[in-house]
Amino acid sequence: MNQPITQQPGLAPPATDFQMTVNPLMPRGVPRAWSSGLLQCFDDIPSCLIGFFFHPCHQCCIASDMGESCCVPMCLPGPLISMRALHRGRHNVQGSLLNDCCTSIFCGWCAGCQLAREVQGIKSGRIQA
Repeated sequence: MNQPITQQPGLAPPATDFQMTVNPLMPRGVPRAWSSGLLQCFDDIPSCLIGFFFHPCHQCCIASDMGESCCVPMCLPGPLISMRALHRGRHNVQGSLLNDCCTSIFCGWCAGCQLAREVQGIKSGRIQA
């Protein structure tokens, strides 16, 4: 008598035990909040002034501080969205891509200044990465 085929020939049998894989590139633990609020520009007035009057240059400086090419803001559409998402992923910061998009589109200067404060705080050791 023929047995029913439970799997395709040449494929490994389905796993019966649940095995959790850990991605070493993703941070572990509970995501932390941003170190400063979106509207806390008075915490770093020089950065906010540079971000307001020289927005493209400010984004280039942020990209460089993040270890990326300073050309990233000039080559990508929506560079601030990308840089915020990259920073959140690297440093386990709360948020979502949709939040990054809305924040960057509707309050770009403030979002850039918040990201600059965060990156500078990590570089100086004030913020635990």
